[in-house]
Amino acid sequence: MDDVINMNYNTQIVVKVDAKKAFIALTKNIHKWWSSTSKSDQKKGGQFTIQFDNGYWWTFNILEFTPYKKIVWECIDGEPDFNKEWIGHILQWELIKKDTELEINFHQIGLTPKVNCYEVCSKTWDMFITEKLRNHLQSNT
Repeated sequence: MDDVINMNYNTQIVVKVDAKKAFIALTKNIHKWWSSTSKSDQKKGGQFTIQFDNGYWWTFNILEFTPYKKIVWECIDGEPDFNKEWIGHILQWELIKKDTELEINFHQIGLTPKVNCYEVCSKTWDMFITEKLRNHLQSNT
């Protein structure tokens, strides 16, 4: 599995927050750093849809939901005219406690340089994770 992950988009941040706050940000508070959600059922076997102001959207099945440790989503549907190629991608979040810090690893299995949106999507993920998610976690909200 490590070889598969290494060929795909990966990023990580290290923040001084507890795993509970990070887990809540990745489940109940996605709207505070990524975009609005609807039909959100945050549990293993649940689904949610992420929606953007420009009309783009994706729906995810939650394959794994291990509180304060790991979340795995599978993209099952999306905006027909944009990034339909995400369907079938696996998005994986891992939370690893390191002394007083928390390492958050993100992998999108399927998002490789061979995918049409790779350049745009990887830069956008960099912004959402390394800036918006980090800022949200380091704020007092």
